[in-house]
Amino acid sequence: MQHFPQPLDRGRAGVPPLGQSPACAALRHRALMLIGPRGPDRMAGPLGTRALDRLLVPAAQVEGVDLHLADPALAGRARWAVAFALVLPPLGNLSNVFYRVHPRRNDRFLAARAPLKALFPEVDFAAFAFTGHALGSLAAVCPERFTLVRRGLVEAWVPRMRLLLEILPPRGVLIDLPAPDWLRRPVTAREGLRQIALDPEDRAEGLARLRAALLQGAL
Repeated sequence: MQHFPQPLDRGRAGVPPLGQSPACAALRHRALMLIGPRGPDRMAGPLGTRALDRLLVPAAQVEGVDLHLADPALAGRARWAVAFALVLPPLGNLSNVFYRVHPRRNDRFLAARAPLKALFPEVDFAAFAFTGHALGSLAAVCPERFTLVRRGLVEAWVPRMRLLLEILPPRGVLIDLPAPDWLRRPVTAREGLRQIALDPEDRAEGLARLRAALLQGAL
């Protein structure tokens, strides 16, 4: 199994190009694992447990699609892999027509845009630091108006996921973690992909499902 460290995104959202800042450091995609030719066969025992633990750490569960797409080195590294495992990015952890998120910590709510302020004029958006808190509060304030927010999230999430999948190897496993009904991710279908639902609290069952999905068919 191969783990590829990733550099910071270059020149996007205020981040200087790699090498132009002494503070630049490697960015690791915790929610994405690129797998070499021997990887699927080794997804058992302690090694498989460590791999799944890395995919399911809290920091991985909040990584958004924006973080993965912002890595210019990902496409080159993905060409050396035969498969991948990806925790499906949360629907709300991406910049969109309604609000902006942090370019690397995509669960951080940075600012509401004008359409969201107009849709929820009674809400003080300065009180929100995380997307989950913001979206849960908006859904509670007015479920009917929140359906428009969800529609905007889907319209941003789906094409970006397609872009990401074009970069990754043709075979892979998408890990679908529990989410509220009002933030459930759209179904992602593509030949060569398998989508599995996992409970982060049941690692033994999760590892069995992940390994079975990786080993189905020739890799």
